Amino acid sequence: MPRPTATEPFPRYDPQLALLVEAPPVGNGWFHEIKRDGYRIGAAIRRNGTSKTANLLSRRRLDWTKQFSPIAAAAATLPVDDALLDGELVVLLPDGRDDFNALQHAAGRPDPRLVYFAFDLLYLDGKSLLKLPLQARKERLAALLATAPAGPIQYSDHFTGEGLPFFEAARAAGVEGIVSKRASASYRTGSRTADWQKTKCVQRQEFVVGGYLKSDAAPLAALHVGYYDSDQNTFRFAGKVGTGFQTIEATLLRQLEQLSQQTCPFAETARPKGRDFREAFWVTPTIIIEVAFLSWTPDRHLRHPSFKGLRRDKDARAVRRETPAK
Repeated sequence: MPRPTATEPFPRYDPQLALLVEAPPVGNGWFHEIKRDGYRIGAAIRRNGTSKTANLLSRRRLDWTKQFSPIAAAAATLPVDDALLDGELVVLLPDGRDDFNALQHAAGRPDPRLVYFAFDLLYLDGKSLLKLPLQARKERLAALLATAPAGPIQYSDHFTGEGLPFFEAARAAGVEGIVSKRASASYRTGSRTADWQKTKCVQRQEFVVGGYLKSDAAPLAALHVGYYDSDQNTFRFAGKVGTGFQTIEATLLRQLEQLSQQTCPFAETARPKGRDFREAFWVTPTIIIEVAFLSWTPDRHLRHPSFKGLRRDKDARAVRRETPAK
């Protein structure tokens, strides 16, 4: 079959983002999906003559094809000439949950638990689908994957209708949260709008490491973490994370020592007083970690935080305090 003539340029992967909200939207015009705990990835499939390749692009458009080559190889077998998929790369446990910590160790290694959940189709054989409603894009994506060989690329299904029952079921299952998407909406590249809304079952977000503590009991006792204010000029202290990183303690400590600096990177108005700050080792704030926590205190510090993993797919200066829209 002759290859379709490309009438529209292949788009740049610039993913649409979801707005954090306190509760799922009301109404029947929404698709609700499980919020996966992995890396946001665009799968760009291109044909060049008789050969076809697939590249995996991170949210910051870094090429992660070599790190997760089995997924790229599977994408290249899809029955298309050119396509751009949007989805989430995870390590899937037998009980259906995602393991973000295991995903970090899977880079560059064969891991049969790697799964790419495709939830959107942005381009297909010469045609941009960005302006189509989500419902039409997902119908085309489902049809494409239904004819694909069995493998690690799976269709991310959704629930249609009121989101609250789906959210309650997700919370009972112990997942991170849900994402609700307006079925009639086009794809807004690089935007965070109310057309996509995320509701979290647990408090969880990224923070940037600005310092650390040592102790007699452990080479790495705790991490001082923070986030950037909206003006991007102020690095605010958010709290001290002291649990969850023990399995990668030595590796993380080496990375921190390479970023050593003499001065505290946190804004003076956000620095707490006490021994933990006087005895801290300061670092250039570039390492991003994901943290689960119970809640925020009135002075904007984390309550009962724990380390969940390193994030290499985001820019440190883009890390903000996430607050749900009312």
